[in-house]
Amino acid sequence: MQIPLQFDLFQFLKRESPNELKRLFWLAIFVGLLNTALVGLVNIVAKKVEVNDDVTLHFFVFALILIIFLLITKRANKESITSTQDLLYKFRLRILKDVFTSTLTRVDSVGRGYILEVLIKDIQVVSQAMSAVVNLLQSLATLVFLNLYMATVSFTAFIIIFSSSLAIIFIGSKELFKVTNQMGVLALREHAVTALYADFLNGYKEVKMNSRRAYDLTLNIMTDSRVVNELKSGFLIAITNFFNYLQVLLYVVVGVMIFVVPILASGFADQVTTAATTALFLAGSLTGIITSVPSLSTANVSARALFELSNKLETSTEQTPKPKESFDDIKSLSMLNVSFSHESGQNVKHFFFGPVTYTFDINKVYFIRGNNGSGKTTLMRLLLGLYEPMTGQILVNDRPIQQPSKGEFRDLFGVVFSDFYLFKKLYGIHSSTEEEIDHLLEVFQMKEKVSVIDGSFSDVNLSTGQRKRLALIVALLENRQFIILDEWAADQDPEFRQEFYEHIIPRLREMGKTVIAITHDDHYYHLADHVLFMENGKLISTT
Repeated sequence: MQIPLQFDLFQFLKRESPNELKRLFWLAIFVGLLNTALVGLVNIVAKKVEVNDDVTLHFFVFALILIIFLLITKRANKESITSTQDLLYKFRLRILKDVFTSTLTRVDSVGRGYILEVLIKDIQVVSQAMSAVVNLLQSLATLVFLNLYMATVSFTAFIIIFSSSLAIIFIGSKELFKVTNQMGVLALREHAVTALYADFLNGYKEVKMNSRRAYDLTLNIMTDSRVVNELKSGFLIAITNFFNYLQVLLYVVVGVMIFVVPILASGFADQVTTAATTALFLAGSLTGIITSVPSLSTANVSARALFELSNKLETSTEQTPKPKESFDDIKSLSMLNVSFSHESGQNVKHFFFGPVTYTFDINKVYFIRGNNGSGKTTLMRLLLGLYEPMTGQILVNDRPIQQPSKGEFRDLFGVVFSDFYLFKKLYGIHSSTEEEIDHLLEVFQMKEKVSVIDGSFSDVNLSTGQRKRLALIVALLENRQFIILDEWAADQDPEFRQEFYEHIIPRLREMGKTVIAITHDDHYYHLADHVLFMENGKLISTT
């Protein structure tokens, strides 16, 4: 039998918060003792009532135990939930830190969609399962202490109840795992259907323009949705039947106590009421254990995902920390024998970049040209420290950069990527005045469309070209020495493209900026100080 708490979920809690695990353990022991005390007290009172004895004192003891139980468990559960949410919050922040300090290649290999899914879905699953963890531990503790109590009532009854409890837990968990394993298949099917819905919505215009495409896509959605509905129906029916069978088994145990044990144990008739009452409470504990398995098994899978993500993103701490580097009075930025290789799958030819040696002087304009896949974007990402060179060095003022992936070096660059993302809020920009922002909006012909209110753009639902203008405005507001642009002008209209090359870029040079732009606009190559030509990962020529 596999009990999920013994594995990834338990290990996750142990690693992230060992004190919390101890708290949950001792709380479970305490609750188990109180539950057993209540059962014992109920049985004592029942016997006294039979012979008309006074039970006033027992009533106050019973009330006292209930009050203690309520106050302690309420406080302990509150602290447990709070501390558990806190550890998940800290884990989420640590993952974000690992993502930030990781390399672009590592993040891309892990997958941004996978990271997002773990941060949102799996952490939520573990969070929701904490109540099941508490329930399982408390039910187990109660089960143990009630069995010990049963041994004081009747050793024969204890043997039967104990063995029956183990059998029910074993059989019930095993069967329930078979049912919950269907969740994996169901999740995959639902993911596939979700992807089809995403295709339908993301490609809505294309679907509208082709009736055959619309028919085929709709047919796939209907077919796969029907399969998911059938799987989900079967899963829910199996779960319902399982709990029906479980309830019957629990009543069988109570029936054994009443009808079978008196035959096997002499003198047990006087203890039937006590044993039956205890058995009913035992049945409740068994139900709590079994019913916690589905959520714990799901949380176990999520905890494994949390472990895997943490291990994949964990940065090496073996290197000796290096002092922060300062970059004052910059004269040049250089690549010296820099090479890089993109990782690919099996039987796929690797793309190899370099070695490339080149120096970019400040206050110059550089255009980089080349066919698709020639290595232009790779050059840019190496220059920015987003990729780590396999060989060679990045230099500033002919001085090698020890850690080009660190923030001090990256703060030299204002960048607009080809697959850029435009934040609505101007994060990290605090010193720019309203006049500076308005001036840039006017220069980029966006003043009539967008304004900045409380540090945020009033609207970002614009055309790609207009959003690129806003992204470049943000890069300029960052006031960096180097402006790096990856096919920025590709989405601009001809008039503004001309404005960009003939007026904006020269103005940036006058401001002391160094512009490095990937571009296919050969009509404007003559406006650059230097044009670099890339082919098959090699720097072929410069002019």
